[in-house]
Amino acid sequence: MNKWLFLALLAVGGCANDFSFTIEQPPEEDPLEVKDPMSQDNERIIEQARDDGRLDTGF
Repeated sequence: MNKWLFLALLAVGGCANDFSFTIEQPPEEDPLEVKDPMSQDNERIIEQARDDGRLDTGF
């Protein structure tokens, strides 16, 4: 009898507790932000070619 009473009290006590969890989201990064050094070099080379007139920008 004591076992059933203990289980019933444990079940009621477990349901009475209010648990809350918070999930921390990682900070969102700008998808257009360039992080690759090779792509930064490519952009610099393209800009230099445009400035020198070696790259035709017209389509």
